[in-house]
Amino acid sequence: MKIKLIFILFIALCSCNTQNYTPATSAIEAASVFVDACKLGEFKKANFYMLQDAANEKLLHDTQKKYHQYNLEEKRQLADASLQNITIENITTTEVIIYYNNSTDKERRKVKAVFKDNQWLVDFKFSFNPNL
Repeated sequence: MKIKLIFILFIALCSCNTQNYTPATSAIEAASVFVDACKLGEFKKANFYMLQDAANEKLLHDTQKKYHQYNLEEKRQLADASLQNITIENITTTEVIIYYNNSTDKERRKVKAVFKDNQWLVDFKFSFNPNL
């Protein structure tokens, strides 16, 4: 009886901790939610909005490791940063590239969103290799 109670409590706690994210309905939504999640260290959320393949998963894992090396002030600055100078390039009806600057360092960045399985997802590897 005690084991059943512990098992039921475990299942209840696990189900309360799951996140329900809404699939992105536009390229801009996928890109902005993905970038914001990365800036805030919410990598499970970022993963939800990312195209699932081995290269993307490795890059997200590497980004997460790098994020955890930041001190609290660096994390705060990153979280407070805003996206600026946003430019949208429609490659096809299912591929969009979003260019932006981060307010903290002004470096020009890009992210690619693709429409797959009736939702928009970020193809993270494109941010590192624009020849894809």
